[in-house]
Amino acid sequence: MKIAVTGGLGSGKSTVSKLLASSLQCELINTDQLCRKQLQPGAEGLKKFQEVFGGRFLHPDGTVNRQILREVTFKDQRIKSQLEAILHPIISEIVNQKWNQREGSIEHLVIEVPLLYEVQWQDDFDECIVVYLPEHLVYERVALRSGLSFEEIRSILQAQMPIEEKRTHTQFIVDNSTTFASSVLQVAYLVKTLVS
Repeated sequence: MKIAVTGGLGSGKSTVSKLLASSLQCELINTDQLCRKQLQPGAEGLKKFQEVFGGRFLHPDGTVNRQILREVTFKDQRIKSQLEAILHPIISEIVNQKWNQREGSIEHLVIEVPLLYEVQWQDDFDECIVVYLPEHLVYERVALRSGLSFEEIRSILQAQMPIEEKRTHTQFIVDNSTTFASSVLQVAYLVKTLVS
């Protein structure tokens, strides 16, 4: 089965995705990493990006100015939608290729998709898992991990679907608000449920 793992900023999506893929003995795909690769020189995504935006968000050497692009996409919904329209079909095709090309004995594929519900991609997966962290803990953990300010964290959160809403879209939730050991146990239980 194709399993999507999503959540909010700083929720621990990557940790849970790695635990899940390891437990299921399958490949893990990180869509954020795929998006970054698609905006590198020579990639199909960058070619389409230039067709839409020209040199607007590029450094003089032709590489994407990620900081400016990130700031603009938080503020301008139209640009955010244009960027998603460029990247989403490409990433979707890569995921489907990975699924079709997996070895016969591998029954699962775990895909980390931070904006799963925001881009309405959930119907392409057999199961969707939300990694939950209440918002007050997000500020604490993200500030410690990345050094972002309160305002920067808030602006990122405002660009995402609230985690409390994401919880309502799935029956599978990993509560990552306590200890790592607790998350490990939840993933182990989840694996049993998914493969039973």
